[in-house]
Amino acid sequence: MPQFADGSNVQVLFADTTRGIDTRMTVPGTDYASFTLTPPDGKPLTAGVYNLVGEEPYGVTVPELRINNDYMYGEFDILDLASSATGQITRFDAVLPGVGEFRFGEDPARSVIFGARSFVFAKTFVGLPRSAQVETVHNTSSAPVTLGTPTITGANATSFSTSNSMCKTTLAAGAACTFNVNFQPRAAGPASAAVTMKVGLSTRTVPLTGSAYLGSTGITSSGNDVVDHGQTTKATSANTLMTVGEGGSGWTFNADSLDGSGSVVSVRINGPGDDVPLPVGTRNTYPGGEGNGYSIVTTVHSIGCDTSGTETVKQFTLDPVTRLPDTVNMSFTQYCFNNVPQTGTLQWQARADVTAPAAPTAVKVSSTSPRTVTWKPSTSSDAKSVVARLVQGDGARATAQSGLPLAVSGLSATVPSVPARERYTVAVFAVDAAGNVSKAATATFGTAPQTVTAPGRPTITHVATESGSVTVSFTPPASNGGSPITSYVLSTVYGWHQVSGTSSPLVLTDLPAGTNEVQVTALNAAGRSPASYAVSVQIG
Repeated sequence: MPQFADGSNVQVLFADTTRGIDTRMTVPGTDYASFTLTPPDGKPLTAGVYNLVGEEPYGVTVPELRINNDYMYGEFDILDLASSATGQITRFDAVLPGVGEFRFGEDPARSVIFGARSFVFAKTFVGLPRSAQVETVHNTSSAPVTLGTPTITGANATSFSTSNSMCKTTLAAGAACTFNVNFQPRAAGPASAAVTMKVGLSTRTVPLTGSAYLGSTGITSSGNDVVDHGQTTKATSANTLMTVGEGGSGWTFNADSLDGSGSVVSVRINGPGDDVPLPVGTRNTYPGGEGNGYSIVTTVHSIGCDTSGTETVKQFTLDPVTRLPDTVNMSFTQYCFNNVPQTGTLQWQARADVTAPAAPTAVKVSSTSPRTVTWKPSTSSDAKSVVARLVQGDGARATAQSGLPLAVSGLSATVPSVPARERYTVAVFAVDAAGNVSKAATATFGTAPQTVTAPGRPTITHVATESGSVTVSFTPPASNGGSPITSYVLSTVYGWHQVSGTSSPLVLTDLPAGTNEVQVTALNAAGRSPASYAVSVQIG
């Protein structure tokens, strides 16, 4: 999605901390593409790390993101956000792993613009074909500029590469060129690097971030039953595309063919409740989970059956954030017809070492420029490397893929220059030989900006009716949204009658006789608050 960052074909319909962001982009051959970001319910949109879980119910605490009207899932990282005194977003930069970057309000006119200034690749398996994203270099100035060759540098440079470069030694005024940035991890765990490119007399650097699943992942199924037909199917993370998703009161593990021809084998497992890991041990399974709630359905090339059997679980843990399986190692036997056994195994990041190392300690960020972050090493004997990330905000949900990577040298790293009047966090992680990542050790610097949003909800405290009118008393909202409330509006629920004023009470006149409902909203520079809870009145 780097194209959203650059071009006259992008229209920002609105961008403020109360409503979020709604943009449209015309695309050759289609009608348009869209990017719609909704803030957390009742809270302003701010920078930081969020976990998107699709369409949210009312009262959620994480934003909702739709691209081309499809709800997005996974980590969403707002790298930079600045707003005016009225809550209008003046600068924005965010990345969705494996999809791309969206930003606006950052590039000066008549400059060379890089469409993506940070690449974050979707998590993948060691051994799979490389994944690619496109970098666009656009010369918006009125003079040609010389370009160098894109080069990969950094601690995990061998996991990244560039290809298909259309950028020549000179880029004409107003012209654009592209090249691919690829990710193919060489080892389990997080990976960081950068692509550098000479532009005129300066060198541009674009951070690269990726991650590879740990341990062993695969599915086997065999038997003389109607599903396997005497064959053994063995799918691994190196020869198929392995995924896991929620399914009812359990999870579905699927292995798709790399050529796109469809599913090779899948296993659906159910337990006795949602978000509950399967306990270690052996137990009976039943069709549909009847009896004890446990069931397994193995499907090979679209043929499967829901039947009874047994399962033996050696490992089963859930990711604390996504609640999807994090480590699975189990075997099973099923009996589809005539007591003919179907046997199989299921592994997902199965490994002997599942213990994360201790986090680094004593993280400190210097107050001088350029800033330097230092720390003390992990006390774990198997800790082999360190990942340092720069995250905007308080870093509450930061992971080893959040924000921007810092180049680590021993027990320190240099922090790049950042905008003033913003708050940043450096998060430092230890990584062990198995790829397990520690909790974050953090240090925060800078001043949190004041984020302006619409006021909170006023509360009606008393109503008094007379012939054709109602007098309504109310209390101000608990929050003015960071900007003074300029007025209140008293109205009927459907807005046919309304009056405004600066304080309580307000009087609404010329009302028809009968039952009606009234409500109060508050306004500030950022917008209108949610309406107070409506109160029914009887007009004489």
